Amino acid sequence: MRMAMQQQKTPQLYNEHMAVAFYQERYGHGYMDEWPIEKKRRIFEVIRRLELPDVGDILDFGCGNGVLTDVIRQALPLGWKVYGTDISEIAIKNAKKRYPECIFFVTDDKEFIGKRFDFLFTHHVLEHVYSLPQIIEEINDRLKDKSTILHILPCGNEGSFEHSICLLRKDGINPLFENRFFFEDEGHVRRLSTEQLVALSKENNFILAKEYYSNQFYGAIDWITQSGPSFVRLFTDASLAIDEAAKIKLNKMHYKLLFLWSLRFPADFVESRLRKRNRTVRDYIFVILGLPLYVLAKPMDHYLKRKALTEWNKRKTEQNGSEMYLFFKR
Repeated sequence: MRMAMQQQKTPQLYNEHMAVAFYQERYGHGYMDEWPIEKKRRIFEVIRRLELPDVGDILDFGCGNGVLTDVIRQALPLGWKVYGTDISEIAIKNAKKRYPECIFFVTDDKEFIGKRFDFLFTHHVLEHVYSLPQIIEEINDRLKDKSTILHILPCGNEGSFEHSICLLRKDGINPLFENRFFFEDEGHVRRLSTEQLVALSKENNFILAKEYYSNQFYGAIDWITQSGPSFVRLFTDASLAIDEAAKIKLNKMHYKLLFLWSLRFPADFVESRLRKRNRTVRDYIFVILGLPLYVLAKPMDHYLKRKALTEWNKRKTEQNGSEMYLFFKR
């Protein structure tokens, strides 16, 4: 059922007005309200590795609620002025309230139309946009002649754990939606490879200067087993396996991932309640009731997060990750 609904809604997101309405509705219901601490630390680390100058103006393009805009602010030298923009008025309103140290504006705000930036950041934006060529040009129009870009987005390169699962299914990689993987969120309208984004960037004279990749294997296991049993069932659904051998592999993976999810769920459940911005009495009750199981589940949760971190530290330059961090210079 979920896949059928995706097939109906995703094509609509290639329309600008429908895309705006779609994300307005999402942000009105807590979409991307927070990010895991591990993701924040990784972005902080990458920005520090870029060896940027001491001063400049940076734009978080597609900033959402501003959570990562503030991470950027913390990672950059004090001489940087940090801006964030998004198509959603609701998201910008949330960001202004939460992070007054940054400057936020709706994308079509005339006050900022002529503003040019030294550095532009996108996080999981390019897979969502209705017209990629149009957005690439809009990004270019907001940058100075000498400038830099950091794009973070799902990676379509071969060899990741997620890519290998897609190869086991008849519908694993959908060419009609620009090679999107079958299990992806309905808001994703494409999945780019390194080669594709490098080619697009060259049209505006941007050259790839640094590249990092995450989730080759353990990073993927980490996020999948935090996504809940319904997602695990979707991810390992063998109904459209390419053959009997693939079906067996998917079924085996199904039970392995569900087992890992069940071992770590109490830890993730408790911590997710503690991460909430507006906790209720009900949340505190859940935390108290979950504490005994939390103690039992935390070792597995810690183990998987540690394996994902070790993978990042050792393999971040290997292109077979399912998420990429591409830094361009002009």
